[in-house]
This record gives sequence, C-alpha cells and structure tokens, in this order.
Amino acid sequence: MPSPQTPELLTAERAAEAVGLSLAALWRAVAAGRLPAPVYPAPRAPRWYRHELHAALEATRAKPCEAMAARRSAKLAASRAA
Repeated sequence: MPSPQTPELLTAERAAEAVGLSLAALWRAVAAGRLPAPVYPAPRAPRWYRHELHAALEATRAKPCEAMAARRSAKLAASRAA
C-alpha cells in the first residue's frame, strides 16, 4: 500500500473497478472527457491516479440533472420551431 504522500496509480482494470464501470465503459468515459486521461509511466501501461478518478466522479454528480434540463429545453425549442 502506498504511503499517504505517494498517490496511488491504478491499472485500467482497477480504475474501472474503482468507479464501478466495465473496462469498455471506462475507456468510453475517458474518450468523452468524463474521466481523466491516463498517465503512461511506461509504454502501453495506462494508469490513473485514484484521487483524480474520485474528483472526476464528484464533479459529475450534478451533471445528470443538468443534462436532463438541457435535453428538455432542446426538445421544447424544437417543438416551438416546428
């Protein structure tokens, strides 16, 4: 276990497990910008900092409500334009 001063690096499998996603969903979330990009301490060895993953999850907690409101307003605007 790393010391409190050393940030913990997670493999893709462990990162997906930490955020409750499948491996494919983890990579989709990274590609969409919802989760941070990995760091590469060695070629072909993506790693994520545990604290960055948790910060990204905290930052996106309110987004489902905001996304729903945006979809509603877009739908309303489209129905008014028609």
